Amino acid sequence: MSNDKTVVDAFLDTVLNQLETGDPPETKVTYERLIAEGHPRNHALQLIAAALRVEMNRMLSDSTPFDNDRYAALLAKIKDEG
Repeated sequence: MSNDKTVVDAFLDTVLNQLETGDPPETKVTYERLIAEGHPRNHALQLIAAALRVEMNRMLSDSTPFDNDRYAALLAKIKDEG
């Protein structure tokens, strides 16, 4: 379980870093949209981290570089489920 938490923490840390640096800008746009839709901060971060994890898994399984456009598309697909 500790390893799972470490992985989750790493994804959340990456999302927080993306928000802080504004790179990619779609992360902040998505975060602000989710907050405006009423998602709690932690839930919004988890949703974004899940999209990041999907792209990272694809990158690793396909042995290709991180695709910012694909990640932005995943972020755009996050719907208001709250």
